[in-house]
Amino acid sequence: MQPQRTSPNRTQTSDDDRARDRALVDRVLAGDPMAFSEIYDNYFPRVYAFTLKRVGDPAEAEDLTQETFVQLYRSLPSFEGRSSLLTWTFGIAHNVCSRFFRHCSRWMVGPKDARELDDKPVESTIERKVDAARVLDRCDEILSENRRPAHQEIFHLRYGESHSIKAIAEKVGKSNEAVKVSLRRSRAVLADNVPELAVVLENVAQSA
Repeated sequence: MQPQRTSPNRTQTSDDDRARDRALVDRVLAGDPMAFSEIYDNYFPRVYAFTLKRVGDPAEAEDLTQETFVQLYRSLPSFEGRSSLLTWTFGIAHNVCSRFFRHCSRWMVGPKDARELDDKPVESTIERKVDAARVLDRCDEILSENRRPAHQEIFHLRYGESHSIKAIAEKVGKSNEAVKVSLRRSRAVLADNVPELAVVLENVAQSA
């Protein structure tokens, strides 16, 4: 059996991203006044969109986003770089949103949102998405060391972007069966290294 080839470019990109995150955090901790502004400017639009989608009110979303960055600044000394800084920031935003929903009453959310909360608990949805993002980061690392780029792309299209088997096959120019085989082998590689893989699979099932 041929050994699986690694993807130096993909691995290098991941390493470069982690090194960049680490350097940025170190600058903040060293007192560089521009470093945290850089994080804020880069991440604010995505964190705001994350919170707005969950609370449905622009003013509340802005307040929660600001609170997320306050908590991010306070917790940077504990950042270890095991996930990307952006994913870590989304985790903080998830916690901030969770506290918001725990402590506000249903009438503060509004009748429309209250009905949506009855149908699909917001905290559960946020947690599922954030956990899946963290697990996908880990999957990326493992697959970059054990699977060819083509198989990494198939895995990401399926579990990162929730594309159907048919859509993936058309995009990468392979048969449906070839895509299924690639996914099975990637899952086998990940099974022993990423015990939380079920989180990603569940997230795809809920998005389909």
